Amino acid sequence: MYDDKPISIRIKDIVSSDLALRDSADTFFDKIELKKNRIIEIDFSDIVSISRSFAHQYIIRKNKSRKTIVEVNIPDTIVKMFRIIEMQEKNISFLDNKKIKIMYL
Repeated sequence: MYDDKPISIRIKDIVSSDLALRDSADTFFDKIELKKNRIIEIDFSDIVSISRSFAHQYIIRKNKSRKTIVEVNIPDTIVKMFRIIEMQEKNISFLDNKKIKIMYL
């Protein structure tokens, strides 16, 4: 049974101020999924850095989550990394395979 009351979680307190490992994102979301609250506010206060792999896994897990995830207090550098990942997800193919001709040497 779900609780409609939102809960706030400081990601720094669960993971670290440096968000680096893909596995850390998985462990973080495993803990979130155990919460009875449907709305989870993730507070990014005091986060110093984020790796591309953590950001990518975070987005994957957020999109698959049954919870409503709301991020707050996200530093600009973290926002930029999330945008890079989301743009790459939308533009997977940079080449049009129909226009490429194979040349044998």
